Amino acid sequence: MPIKEEPPKTGDMYRCQTCDLEIHITQPCSCDSPTVEFTCCGKPLKKVTALPAGGPS
Repeated sequence: MPIKEEPPKTGDMYRCQTCDLEIHITQPCSCDSPTVEFTCCGKPLKKVTALPAGGPS
């Protein structure tokens, strides 16, 4: 899945809606124009990053 609106940042998480594989970003892309694609089971992964409990600090 091309992430065009905003490239993944450290801490973002993506999950396969078919098999539940998860990707946790620990090092973001440092390219000038990042184009990141995450796919699994032939489908794009869904961004599932959630705010920490209690909301933003």
